[in-house]
Amino acid sequence: MNHFKDKIPEMVVDYVKSITEHKKLNIKVVKPRKTKHGDFQEINSNYTITINDTNNKYRFLMILIHEIAHFNVLKKNIKEKPHGHYWKNEFKKLAKPILNNKVFPVDLLKLLKTHMSNPKSSFSYDSDLVKELNKYDSNTHYTYLDEIKDGLKFKYENNRIYQKIKKRRKRYLCLDTEDRRKYLFLPHAKVQVL
Repeated sequence: MNHFKDKIPEMVVDYVKSITEHKKLNIKVVKPRKTKHGDFQEINSNYTITINDTNNKYRFLMILIHEIAHFNVLKKNIKEKPHGHYWKNEFKKLAKPILNNKVFPVDLLKLLKTHMSNPKSSFSYDSDLVKELNKYDSNTHYTYLDEIKDGLKFKYENNRIYQKIKKRRKRYLCLDTEDRRKYLFLPHAKVQVL
């Protein structure tokens, strides 16, 4: 646990230690991946959690709790969908002791509690929560897609240029200006306005 102790809020170190020690569980901090924040794997009875390296202690903590919930469900020999009923209940149970204003800032806590009433497979689908979590990243100089007007062009992470067309339910329809294909983006996509 010493290799990631500085990645979580100090007041939860003992709690995290209590839910991870005495378990054959390897927790690794890895280079950030674009497609996921963390994962849990079981290979030949070896259990590994990987979490993207981040200086955002709140993000790291919630990803860790999310992945420990997967481990606990597997150890109970429960066969179900990865983010099914048992996992949701386990995630809620593990998060409950830390969902308070001694650990999280009030604005973030409010959104986390709402999210945890019925947690999704990733908090990436909860734009308000993601935006609030992003406030605790080291780089906060960006524009969100939902902050720009329809018709404007922007550059995304892949350095391709898109044009924002319109909102469709929760996501935004955008046009790749090079290949003319249309893509859906989440509202909290970080973009560079052109």
